[in-house]
Amino acid sequence: MTVAALFLTSSLLAQLGEVHVGLVASYGTGEAYEPGAGVVVGVAAGRLAYVGLRWVYHRGTTTAGVTNRAQVYGVDLGVLIPVGALEVVPGLSLGAVRFAQRALGIADHATEFLAAPGVSVEVPAGRVAVIPELQYHLAGDPDLPSQVDHRGLVASLRLVIPLEIGRIRR
Repeated sequence: MTVAALFLTSSLLAQLGEVHVGLVASYGTGEAYEPGAGVVVGVAAGRLAYVGLRWVYHRGTTTAGVTNRAQVYGVDLGVLIPVGALEVVPGLSLGAVRFAQRALGIADHATEFLAAPGVSVEVPAGRVAVIPELQYHLAGDPDLPSQVDHRGLVASLRLVIPLEIGRIRR
């Protein structure tokens, strides 16, 4: 049985990894986040680890004449865990959030550090991958004229095109 397993595995070609290029739609709690959209690019190296970049613009809300918005610039780090045809990816996003606030013709900005632990699930769907994700954003408290929510849940949906890097050949 061991010899049969060796012959079987020697004929298989292991995938080196994938490059992910795609779009992300997000919705977060808090007046600065609310609906958002952006772009993602990343590498699933060896189908074991994920490293990526993301940019998301959240249009925020306007309450009592104060408009709050946020832009997220992040580096995504994760570990790929195969579960059947799916891949569960617990991970962490590190980066910055640029908060913007407008009230009565006055505009102010503040940039804060972001740490966002979360989990995503990669679902292959033909030539694309659908990746729902849930994160908890932990951003610094921005120094703005009006208080703004800087922590909370953010749900995202990534649609990416996975491009195979190559295969290990014997």
